[in-house]
Amino acid sequence: MKKLLFILNPNAGMRQARRALADVIGIFSQQGWLSSVCVTGKRGDATDFARAYGGEVELVVCAGGDGTLNETVTGLLQGGYTTPVGYLPCGSTNDFAASLKIPTNLLAAARCAVEGNRQALDIGRFQEKYFCYTASFGAFTQASYTTPQNVKNVLGHAAYVLEGIKDIPSIRPLPVRLKANGETYEGQYVFGAVCNSTSLGGMLKLDPGVVDMNDGLFETLLVKMPTNAMELQDILTALTTRRYENRMLTFIRSNRLVFEVDKEMPWTLDGEFAQGEDEIVVENLHSAITMALP
Repeated sequence: MKKLLFILNPNAGMRQARRALADVIGIFSQQGWLSSVCVTGKRGDATDFARAYGGEVELVVCAGGDGTLNETVTGLLQGGYTTPVGYLPCGSTNDFAASLKIPTNLLAAARCAVEGNRQALDIGRFQEKYFCYTASFGAFTQASYTTPQNVKNVLGHAAYVLEGIKDIPSIRPLPVRLKANGETYEGQYVFGAVCNSTSLGGMLKLDPGVVDMNDGLFETLLVKMPTNAMELQDILTALTTRRYENRMLTFIRSNRLVFEVDKEMPWTLDGEFAQGEDEIVVENLHSAITMALP
């Protein structure tokens, strides 16, 4: 039989993956896969499992949120493996899965993992770390890693919205200098994101027409600090209509970006906290992984 490594985060989302474990393994077995199951108990476990065993199997499938997928992909890249990845999304937001149209029904996602088409995808490198779909900073980004897990489990996506609202009184402009495509962008921004996805936190949507998740390029969006109600309205209109040719927004497509920022400014990689530095290099690793997709 073909060998499969199944990495399960039992606490993701409403913990539905744990309840569906027998049915998921049954689907794998019916398709001729012999499954080894690793259950995460703390942050970093999925990376350790993927790095240790990802080269011994023909497919790695992870069940959890975007953070679990990030860890799994990180482990495979650290191990130098090209093993295909299947994803059973059961987190609170599942941005990456939404962009790829992976089913949120776990049994349908399990079938997709073993029966779906294999497709190469770009991955981001942020200094020595990796991200699957976004590296971001500024307003509302901290909600993904400051919201307690039990609140995420109960409220789902609404938990991020409520936590983000708390940030509004403390929003401050962040000085950023960015070099990309031979040009320099400099200003005071309230939000920035380097993306390989059409969805960020379930709140910000990028136009699917400009996002190709395996073209070797990232879409980067910077939002300037509004100084009056008219500028704020310009931002909201541009984001909701997905028309980024706006004086308050900077939209860049590039495979390499160099940020010069305050090292104390926190970043978020796929919904998880990442410590900043004075200079941060973000690079697109073209076709770095292969995923099973519908």
